[in-house]
Amino acid sequence: MVERDDYAAIRDRIIRLSHTHGLRCDWAETTKRQRFLLLWDTEGRVAARAVVPLYPGETPHLVDSLERGLAPLFGDDWLEDP
Repeated sequence: MVERDDYAAIRDRIIRLSHTHGLRCDWAETTKRQRFLLLWDTEGRVAARAVVPLYPGETPHLVDSLERGLAPLFGDDWLEDP
């Protein structure tokens, strides 16, 4: 299970799942508290956009939103899987 308040664990989970699904990650710092993520498919199309909080313990609602937002790509509860 990924620690929901650990940015590095969430980031690593996204990267691992992206590679499994044949997606490429692009990260951009949008503010000092969050990063913007684009996931690209093999044909160069954006498959998903998401905001990933750098301090997820302070903003659990953003983690919930991230989990729901990437569910179409990674499946429901993707953040909870081992």
